[in-house]
Amino acid sequence: MLSVAICTYNRAALLNRVLDSLANQSPSNYEVEILIVDNGSTDGTSQVVNQRQAQDARIRYVVEREPGIAHARNRALAEARGEYLAFIDDDAWADPGWLENLLAPIQSVSPRPECVVGPVSLVWEGNRPDWFPDRFESLLCRYEMGNVPRFLDADGYLLTTNSLFHRETLLKLGGMRTDLGHKRKSLLGGEDNDIFKRLIANGHHVYYQPTAHVNHPVPKERQTHRFLLRRLFWDGASQPLFEHGSVENQRPSFSAWAELYKDGRRLARFALEASVGTLRREPAIAKDAVYRLVQRAGRMRTHLLMVVGAQ
Repeated sequence: MLSVAICTYNRAALLNRVLDSLANQSPSNYEVEILIVDNGSTDGTSQVVNQRQAQDARIRYVVEREPGIAHARNRALAEARGEYLAFIDDDAWADPGWLENLLAPIQSVSPRPECVVGPVSLVWEGNRPDWFPDRFESLLCRYEMGNVPRFLDADGYLLTTNSLFHRETLLKLGGMRTDLGHKRKSLLGGEDNDIFKRLIANGHHVYYQPTAHVNHPVPKERQTHRFLLRRLFWDGASQPLFEHGSVENQRPSFSAWAELYKDGRRLARFALEASVGTLRREPAIAKDAVYRLVQRAGRMRTHLLMVVGAQ
């Protein structure tokens, strides 16, 4: 059996689109279940699911009250009945043949991969803003590793947005780190990179399958400078947790203070670069400095929590 998990929170208006994209996905040699994990929604999510269950007997519905995408994914891992577990975001939608293509390397590639990932293309509401930097599209869930199927090495990464895991392997690794990942208004990330690094470190294989394609929307509210700066802040805040572990596990150390000192120096440097760029009427330089300043502020926030939490 193959389990397909959709972890959701207050996305009742979008659930039908992803479920429609899964309706005719019937890969050969696999029975499919669609597992919806509701992370405490307060909208009409349960009603939407009830309506869809009447149309598709493959759909199961569970509620995970502990907030956070990592908790929801770990609940999917615990509840899934399949040997393999695929994830797709609640606001994304799959191309026809997605599951068939995602499973193909399991049957045809040697060594058999414990994880298969596929590309995620952004679908912008309206025209893509000219000012949005290409290098930050990954923060909006864009994932492209080329057109050639291949194993990923330690320099790679994955997005759970479009992924397939051998369930037993993921269980043995302990599932997702619950101190990482989006949690209500907190946009912490890093759980995807963490599970990728743990897979590779334990000798498992991650395979990129370019034909297993998923689409991810970029609504107007995410096409603003404010949203990008907020996303950059939380990206910076995630980095120390990914590098050093959770805040709760920190002990007093010189390195934590040293990182905090480094953060302060770089914040001052980026602020100066932004000011100089503005005075010289060099907007590209000023904007880049602001992006780095905000990201570094996020890092400083987490390093400060580590220092305070270690006292």
